[in-house]
Amino acid sequence: MAVIVALGVGAVWGGGAVASALTPAVSTRVDQAIGASAAQQLALGGGECPNPAARAYVEELAQPLLDAAGELPFEFEFRVADDPAVNAFALPGGYVTVNRGLLEAAETGEEVAGVLAHEIQHALLRHGTRRVLRQLGGRALLWLATGGSDVHVFAQSVGYLTELDYDRAQESEADREGLALLVRAGIDPSGLASFFERLRARGGAALPELLSTHPDPGNRAEAVRAAAQGAAATRVLPPPTSISCR
Repeated sequence: MAVIVALGVGAVWGGGAVASALTPAVSTRVDQAIGASAAQQLALGGGECPNPAARAYVEELAQPLLDAAGELPFEFEFRVADDPAVNAFALPGGYVTVNRGLLEAAETGEEVAGVLAHEIQHALLRHGTRRVLRQLGGRALLWLATGGSDVHVFAQSVGYLTELDYDRAQESEADREGLALLVRAGIDPSGLASFFERLRARGGAALPELLSTHPDPGNRAEAVRAAAQGAAATRVLPPPTSISCR
């Protein structure tokens, strides 16, 4: 704890590097509190999908990924938003939302699972928590230096930080670790690459949100496909063709 105090008093806040160094000192209970607070404040585009089969489908595809991840630091909660945008996102603490538009755009269960693996890894790698710590700057240091025991107060102070735009390194790490998770779960990892490629070709100048938030979607698909070579799938997933929110 003295090191943290020294950082806060004697050093200039170093952005991502300091936030990454501090994250292991922060309990995963903080991730859960941040995610729960942000999930309450983040309005789903068109509300939650009223068809329970949509959420059940996402949970069905996510379960083998969670099993392959091993011991989890927190429970995951999946929701389907009645939103036509082709997107999905993960909040700290395992709160994952998939838009209706993504389920409608996907052709195979492997494509959906690829996106889920990516989002699950964002949560497990604590990318959102790191970005929250970075945005809080010295306030995070002060909170840790004074014990960091009241996670709910901390979560309330960052509840407005729901725009978690990950940087290139975090996106690449989530892709890489997501692919490894797919392989361990016996799911064909090339589905993620084919989904990116088809969306990019179909989107033209107006890229779907899932791609536009990444700095280099073309290279991303190429990297995913290259890493997926030689992977053997032992599991076939049901397609999302019969899933609807209407």
